[in-house]
Amino acid sequence: MVYVDPKNLGYKPFYQRWLQGKKKQETLHDNLKDLYQKYFPIMMDRIFEGMTGDEELAEPLQFITPRTNVNLIEQLTILIDSILPEEIDQAPQDFSALEKLFLFCLTWSCGGALVEKDREVFDQFMHQQAQTMLPHCLYDNVYDIKTQKLDFWDRRVAEYVPPADGRYASILVPTMDTTRYSWLLNQIVSLKRPVLFCGDSGAAKTSTVYYAFSQLSSDNYVFLTVNFSSRTTSSDF
Repeated sequence: MVYVDPKNLGYKPFYQRWLQGKKKQETLHDNLKDLYQKYFPIMMDRIFEGMTGDEELAEPLQFITPRTNVNLIEQLTILIDSILPEEIDQAPQDFSALEKLFLFCLTWSCGGALVEKDREVFDQFMHQQAQTMLPHCLYDNVYDIKTQKLDFWDRRVAEYVPPADGRYASILVPTMDTTRYSWLLNQIVSLKRPVLFCGDSGAAKTSTVYYAFSQLSSDNYVFLTVNFSSRTTSSDF
């Protein structure tokens, strides 16, 4: 077996290999190739090196948990695959529509695990690079594959329904955060890929996961809850 370190090989071969699977739809393949060249390299330079495209350097962006460029591009391809229709011929053909999809996935692959203060920096940089009309904040918008447009997350927040068992611990009021994070979780789960939520204590990670799991079909999924604490060891688990 020959092993090549990612820092020597780079992230481009991963995207090229993934792009080979889109060759059946030439327009889609070419558009995804152009969008990668337009956005991804400059985003990697901005995130990891602090390069803004000007002569002055800025501070690199900070992640909640360590990430690599290969990890980010893998997450980008997973999100794109989770949104594109199974029939590749039904995928968006218009470059502008596909660009919105690409920017949405870029936001949540490269910018999803950024600390709060750097999310705004990331969003502003994305707006500077895009040559199309974008909403004020990309984090507040979701790509709708049916309309091929960006729409506000808050329009998808479900109405609150009291728990059937009446238990206080079962109460979960849907918010924009629980809606978007559970949607992202379900998109990735649909491809049978692992998901890790990271964030500060009290950020509603557990509640969001419970909300997402409550929407899954009980005929196809069973989930087991295991409580951990600071004293839980791997052997205990």
